[in-house]
Amino acid sequence: MHRRPYQPNHYSFPLVHGNNRRRAMTRNAVQRYLIPSCVRFAFAILSCAAGVAVAAEANELKVSESIRINAPPAAVWSVAGDFNGLPRWLSNIVESKIVLGENNKVGAIRQFTRRNGTKATERLIDYDPVNFRIAYTYVDGTVMASDYFPVLTVKDAGDGTSLVEWSAHFKRLAYAQDPPPPGQEDQTLIEAYTKIYKAGLENLKRVIEGGQ
Repeated sequence: MHRRPYQPNHYSFPLVHGNNRRRAMTRNAVQRYLIPSCVRFAFAILSCAAGVAVAAEANELKVSESIRINAPPAAVWSVAGDFNGLPRWLSNIVESKIVLGENNKVGAIRQFTRRNGTKATERLIDYDPVNFRIAYTYVDGTVMASDYFPVLTVKDAGDGTSLVEWSAHFKRLAYAQDPPPPGQEDQTLIEAYTKIYKAGLENLKRVIEGGQ
């Protein structure tokens, strides 16, 4: 019986023929016809996804200020380490109260009122009275930044003095908008926090050295 030779149609991948028997698709055929199209499709999808993620990701910003105070660390910590004591040394804060938990205990939440009348709440996330370290973060209210994590430390600088360091990392509120609205640019936010931290530490120095 005469067997009709294989006739490839336009839907078929190239095949190798011999002795009227069809062989399996070769590796070259797969690479030539299947892999490139799949790779191009996957690459296009990943590129689009990456583009969206990059566009929505705000920069992580940082500020750091320090000051030397003519007082031993324990004396400085008694003021700077009081979670509910901001009005004593941060002139922009006129009132502070603990609204949840216990003062100077991790998990406590304070609500403070600024001189302009706006309010915000912050949670204590780390409190180390041995190494003189305190860290906290925004909870809600009128806030200046998102992902805001400040840390204040007091270190022994020798000769009965202390070095106070106040730093933070954060992102702008309009983290999904690029460019951000006027007044919410990264540099504007950095300058605002730098001003607050510098003025706050200078006032802390006056309060402690003046025995207030």
